[in-house]
Amino acid sequence: MKFLLTLREWELASVVSFAYTALVAAFIRTALPSAARLRAVCGSVAGLLLTVASAMARFHPLLHGWLMPPVLLLLGYWTSGLLFVAPMRHVEQMFAFVDRLVHVRRVGARAPASVAEFLELSYAAVFALVPIALALHLNLSAVPNTDRFWTVILVTDFICFAALPWIQTRPPRALEPGEPWASSFRTFNLRWLGMASIQVNTFPSGHAAEAVAAALLVSNLRTGVFILMLFNAAAVSAGAVFGRYHYAVDAFAGWLVAITVWLMVMH
Repeated sequence: MKFLLTLREWELASVVSFAYTALVAAFIRTALPSAARLRAVCGSVAGLLLTVASAMARFHPLLHGWLMPPVLLLLGYWTSGLLFVAPMRHVEQMFAFVDRLVHVRRVGARAPASVAEFLELSYAAVFALVPIALALHLNLSAVPNTDRFWTVILVTDFICFAALPWIQTRPPRALEPGEPWASSFRTFNLRWLGMASIQVNTFPSGHAAEAVAAALLVSNLRTGVFILMLFNAAAVSAGAVFGRYHYAVDAFAGWLVAITVWLMVMH
């Protein structure tokens, strides 16, 4: 217990997340194949060990400010994907129904080629938004606090990952015929997802949530900076939904998670 009290907030969040994943894999998701169960538990243990190593290491701005939090985030993402058992078709149908109500496919198909390319690029660029936000926070904030910064990012993403065992869906691109729009950059995104993603849908959307969290974390800086980051967050969400990487409800839920976590941690 004393050791837990010495952890940084984002390290404590990592401990909770990996312990949760291990518990779900080992005792709750009984339908998991044995190999996936073992890999999920081993990945969770690896995450716990890395978190302990981070806590015990002497503080270094590169290690604790730039390297370790993203490593734990990615490990949590890949480990959570191992908890997928089978798609919940009724949930997929509900999510798809909402998309039809707001005419997602129709709007995407009518988007000019330049807009489609921009939104596909924005979807991929989400991975740059967090380090950009961190650099802005460190250089422009009156009192920079990297621990609070990473706490918002990791807690936001970990909440998205934690829902996967209970809301199991496939991305709409895997269920719908044809391409949503004409985009050459989409080929890169699909190839990248094929190599690095967990191949299932996350509700809430980690892409949308992380982009909004990054924007909110620079909201106390210059107004122009915040507006630009918020625009980028909206573009990431639009690319995710209209590119059919996510359902609309995934993005809306991601925004809600990010705003809630930011309010709880930063206020």
